[in-house]
Formats: sequence, structure tokens, C-alpha cells
Amino acid sequence: MIKETPRLVERLSAVFCLTKCFTQLQRDGSRQITSGFWNPLRAAFAFLFFLHLPFVSSGEEWVQTSAPCQFWQSIASSLDGNTLIAASYSETNHDPGSLYVSTNAGQSWASTQAPKRFWERVASSADGRRIVAVPYADGDWNPDGIYTSADFGFKWSRCNIPAQNWMGVASSKDGATLVAAGWGGSIFYSTNAGSSWNAGDAPGQFWQSVCSSGDGTRLVAAAYRDPDLNPGLLYISVDSGRHWVPTSAPANNWFSIACSSDGAHLVAASANGSLYTSRDAGEHWISNNVPTESWFSVVSSEDGMKLGAFAGGESPGPSYFSTDGGNTWAPDDLSAASWTSAALSADGSRVVAVRGGYKPGFVYVRMPQPVLTIASVNGRILLSWPKGLSGFVLEHCSDCQNPRWSGMTNATYVAGEQNQVTVSSSAGTHFFRLRSP
Repeated sequence: MIKETPRLVERLSAVFCLTKCFTQLQRDGSRQITSGFWNPLRAAFAFLFFLHLPFVSSGEEWVQTSAPCQFWQSIASSLDGNTLIAASYSETNHDPGSLYVSTNAGQSWASTQAPKRFWERVASSADGRRIVAVPYADGDWNPDGIYTSADFGFKWSRCNIPAQNWMGVASSKDGATLVAAGWGGSIFYSTNAGSSWNAGDAPGQFWQSVCSSGDGTRLVAAAYRDPDLNPGLLYISVDSGRHWVPTSAPANNWFSIACSSDGAHLVAASANGSLYTSRDAGEHWISNNVPTESWFSVVSSEDGMKLGAFAGGESPGPSYFSTDGGNTWAPDDLSAASWTSAALSADGSRVVAVRGGYKPGFVYVRMPQPVLTIASVNGRILLSWPKGLSGFVLEHCSDCQNPRWSGMTNATYVAGEQNQVTVSSSAGTHFFRLRSP
């Protein structure tokens, strides 16, 4: 379930004792407590580890971030999931929205200096430094241009491109190749990070979404309808947006498209309740076994095996995930809501989602639960946890019943993929935890 405010939960992670000891485990609500360390000869060298963080449901849990309540429309993520870019269509009073950036996986957010617009979509380079954003309209409801930033959103430039009601945008990993699609308009592409743009030969459609392979050569665009209000098609380009051809996917009111880094694995969602996947770059498509919903957003990991689908609309919708490229799907524990967009880290371990389609909402993140481990090395205690998870601090105390946690001042070293801290072996009972502030 969604936690409207982060709730810190202590959880037993591991127990280690240098001598034989007796351990009694008690449960007190959501807290697990270990006590009764005993040794008939002398005080045991016992070390209890607590994991203190909000993500505990099946190893993970959704948490509302500190981003303000807005009509959120889009979210993009760097490959490591640390840098996030969120686009607000409008504020709660329906004034034009802003672009927000987080550089610590959603723990804190800052409004950028981008102009107030009815922002529709955002995309970023692999490291999150280069950002491209498209609005549906400016503050006076006029079609507008495309905006780019090369410094994590600090400074913004308006590109020299014809104004459109933009609906989709995508970026290559290096941020050099960009593609943007207009509602009832054209698809434009850039191969120089937005310095110049050209129109591809895709037909005029009510374009809804675009995605890009990592190198920017393979692109896929989803058409909601054509100008005569016929259901649209999925189009593909293999030359960075110059030429486009329809795929074999059936005509549908396509709403969202995502692809793997190589562009071979595709997932597409329709507003009519269908999810389709392709494993051969769009040559063949398979209808997935999922409930009929108004799917607003689909996302993919770099290898195309981990997929997510988020439903929205006037009625709250669920979210579903697949870990086998769309062969099977399972509902997530994220509450039903008007979800509008989501993003995955490269390995699919980190997820961020926004809501705000028909009522204002918030930004939510889900990250893997780190594991704190212990070992005895040359008479000292070695504490280790994954280095890729930012925002956690190591704390200790000597009494779990009435804990007074304090931060560890021991130096932290990086060994391979682990953060490591060494602690001297002293008699008594000691408790350690990782905490996400």
C-alpha cells in the first residue's frame, strides 16, 4: 500500500555472535527485537543488525516522496535511478506547471528554472545531465516549442522548431539523438542534442508517445488516432527518425510505448485496455494476458525483461509488472490511482511513478531493500552493504529496548560493489542499522 508519508520500520537483518549464545526473538508490532544474548563463560560479542527504511513489503515498498502535490504528467530517470525529472502539467489551481529535478532518488526535489508551461513529457540522457522537455501548450494555451537543458535542469534553452501541441519525447543515452511527436502533427528528430531539428516522413497523426533505443537509431511512435479519428498504428524508424513505417501491430488507440536498450523488445499500451509486446523489433506482436484497463504508461528495463504498466483515467487504475518480458504479469501493491507516467532504472530494480491525470497527486518511488551483512576479519568486525543504494546512513546503539541511535564515525571504504566499515571487537551487545532519513 502507498504510504502518504514515509514510515520508518525497523527490521531484523542479521545476527552474528563470536561465541555461542542464546537468542530469543520477540515481536512488538512492526518491530522485531532480539534480546537475551548469553554466554556461560563471559559476555558474548554479539552484533545485531537492524535495517531501518521504508521499503519492507516483499523486499520493497512504495513511498511518497517530498515532491509537491501537482497534476503530474511525466517522469524520467537516469539509468541508475538517482536522478529523476518530473513534469507537472499544472498546479493544483490549474496554473501552468513546472519541471522538478531530484538528484538523490527522490528524497528531495527542486523546481527548475524552466518556464511555466503545461508540460507533457520529459526524457533524459543516461546520466540525467541532458534533459529534453515538451509542453502541450504555453501559459496562454498556444502551441509551444521544445526545451532542453545540459546541466541537470539548471539552465534551459528553447529549441528552434515549429510550435506544436507536443505529446511525446525520447532521448538516446548520450542525449544527442532526440525525437518529439505532436498531437495531430508531425514527428521531429535531432541528432545534435536539440541544436537543430528536422521533420521525419511520418504521417500526420494524433501522436501520443515515442521511445528510443540506447543509441538513438531505433525509434517507435504510438499513434492514438489519425486525422479522420480512425484508431492509430505503431510506427518504427531505424534511422533516428528520418523515415517511418507502420508495424504489424493492430490498429488501436495507442497510448504509451517503451523499448529495451537495443530496440528489439517492445511493449505498447492502448487506452482500450490492451498490452502488446514484441521481441523482434516490432515485426511480430503478442497480446498480453492482463485485465482490461485504461493503460496510461508502460516502462521497460534495458534488457526488456522487466516491464511495468500503469493504468489511469477518470477511474483509479492498478499497476502490473512482468519479469519475463511480458509472458506473465502480476498486480503490484501500489494503490489504484490516476497514474500518468512511470520510469525504471536500467536493471529495473528502481521504479518511480506519478499520478495526477484527473486529480492532483504525488511522486512515488520504490527501491530494493539493502542488506547489511557482518563478518569477522582479523579480529575486527566488518559491516557491508551495497554501494549503489544512496541515502542510507549507518547507525549503532547498545540497547535495543530503549535505543539511542547515533551515527557511525568510522571511515567507509568501497570494495567492489560494497560499502564497508570496520568496527573493533568489544565485549557486550551492539546493534547496528542502516537508516534512510
